[in-house]
Amino acid sequence: MSTLLAPGDRLREWWDGLSRVQKWGFGILLFGALALLPLYTPPFLDTPGISFGGTMAQFAMVAIIAIGLNVVVGQAGLLDLGYVGFYAVGAYTVALLTSPDSPWNRLGPTGLFSAPWAWLSCVPLAMALTALARLILGTPTLRLRGDYLAIVTLGFGEIIRLLADNLAGVTNGPRGLNEVAFPRVGETPKLPEGVFSSGNSHGQANYGTWWFWLGLGLIVALLILVGNLERSRVGRAWV
Repeated sequence: MSTLLAPGDRLREWWDGLSRVQKWGFGILLFGALALLPLYTPPFLDTPGISFGGTMAQFAMVAIIAIGLNVVVGQAGLLDLGYVGFYAVGAYTVALLTSPDSPWNRLGPTGLFSAPWAWLSCVPLAMALTALARLILGTPTLRLRGDYLAIVTLGFGEIIRLLADNLAGVTNGPRGLNEVAFPRVGETPKLPEGVFSSGNSHGQANYGTWWFWLGLGLIVALLILVGNLERSRVGRAWV
């Protein structure tokens, strides 16, 4: 008696049957098509009130969160409901160090970071502080599983949200921190702050599209990293 397969199961079986070279070929074609999508948007993909590139940038951001969550939930089998809180820790680290609205702004002639490279300089710090937050939460919860772990991680996510909303003197409350540092690429007399700035708001290759391309590049790098991790001894132990 044959087992009835869901469409997703059939797709996984087909994918597992491909060689590594074939998988790379399909991957390059898929990501190439995704990269061109904001420039050659089909008519049925309409996003009123916001550019399609900006929508795709949001898509890339959520996809990056999902890749990390798949490691915790999909591979390690840990029901983490506060995972996005760690994403917020990293985001607020960069914002607090580079936004002019932040009391901890470190840009400028006497600051630690120069404006053109501040966004890149803050990434290692954001990663380190996020890892530290994960260590602080993970150490006392190592033996928790199932619903107990879900409750603790859900509480952590809510704590981060409430802190961000209520520490108005630091995080600017629900209004957030504006003018966070960004890549200064493609600066011209007509576009003095580069293609990633909000001044690049016209045409298909607007700043949303450029943020999407950056996110897409990070997605590719993370998929390669996570794929190699899954095939390692540690990854096999998680699975």
